Amino acid sequence: MEDRMHRISGRSQLLLVEKSAGMFSTVLCNGYGVEKQLPAATPAKDLIAATEVDYQEYRKGIKHLREEHPLFEDRIDISVADFEDFVAEALLLPSMLQKIDPVSFFVLGELLHQSLQTEDDSSASFLLNAAAELLYILEEPIRVQTCLRNVFEMTFDGMERAKQRERFEKLCRVYPDIGGLCDPAALPDVEPGHRTFAVNSIFGLRLLELALYFQQDNQWIARCDYCWGWFIPKTKKVTRYCDRVTDGYPCKQRGARFKRNLVEEQDGALKICNQLRDRMYARLLRWQDAAPSERDGLIPMDYDQYDAWSENARLARIEYLKGKLTAEEFLRRIDMTQALTSYEADKAELVEETDWQHFVAGRYSFDPEMHYPEVMQILDLRVPEPKWELHTADDLRREDQKGHQSLRERYGKS
Repeated sequence: MEDRMHRISGRSQLLLVEKSAGMFSTVLCNGYGVEKQLPAATPAKDLIAATEVDYQEYRKGIKHLREEHPLFEDRIDISVADFEDFVAEALLLPSMLQKIDPVSFFVLGELLHQSLQTEDDSSASFLLNAAAELLYILEEPIRVQTCLRNVFEMTFDGMERAKQRERFEKLCRVYPDIGGLCDPAALPDVEPGHRTFAVNSIFGLRLLELALYFQQDNQWIARCDYCWGWFIPKTKKVTRYCDRVTDGYPCKQRGARFKRNLVEEQDGALKICNQLRDRMYARLLRWQDAAPSERDGLIPMDYDQYDAWSENARLARIEYLKGKLTAEEFLRRIDMTQALTSYEADKAELVEETDWQHFVAGRYSFDPEMHYPEVMQILDLRVPEPKWELHTADDLRREDQKGHQSLRERYGKS
């Protein structure tokens, strides 16, 4: 990994114990025979939970120590009293994670204890170096989560129809180092339901869970188009929205509403294709719901006819997106019932990769919290009367993510 990862000594361990087929419990062993067993979950569910831990307040605590503690003030002599005060504050920070991230709370306790055992070498820089080491240890959960989120971004986003093997191959292409460390083929050949694994870091635990995830095909990780959160679809069918309630509304409800806004911005030919699909489906429902005596005047449309149209449209759409069909040829191909009066449509330019995706693909340690400044002044010389404007970190991130955003962020304010 780009950032070195601290390890737990042989006295303490993280165990991943399979309680039943596909269900694993993380066991925290402190070296004194005392264990804490966390609730069992599938690797997919535990990985998603790990990406969602809110470290905002914890980050603020670390930032306060780094930027405001008197130990780091510019001066010749370093006060031992300041160092001891710094250590006292640093040791309190992990308690913020005890409920929201018990694995990190357990690991940090051991790592901080080990770090404080280092003997003073009597050098002038020892106290500063020791403090820097403590800060680095405290940031370990954030580094691991950052890496995991970027792995998700590169591996699962836009891969709803891909097989697990294809997802893993994409991970190996984008982040070959990570792919090599979570290869499911490297897992020991043990009968499912009776497996126990030992790891020595938070990072190692997440890599192991990724390997176990890629080894199975019962659960897939997908992204909700509305809230942009990760979830596990209940079926193998492509599912666009999760079951969360966001801003007081189910993602499925609000997502379907905002999806109409997105369609208006899409490629013109694809928009017409969607309209045709809606029309064909409406015909199917009217025909199926009508009694035989009520079908006079209705356009016949049974399930076989609708499926034939859908399959033809799917294949034509693939050829169109690959540039093998013009917009006119595409619309002629899908208009099997001569429902259209015109086949003219402008093909919109599609964004292949946003700046955001470029940053994430470049390094798996990319952290938006560190990349974007809190506030930046920008002068846009492209407008007739340019004026200096203040842009927050969120403003800058949204600008880089244009074309690759959730429906909530894209249309929620409007």
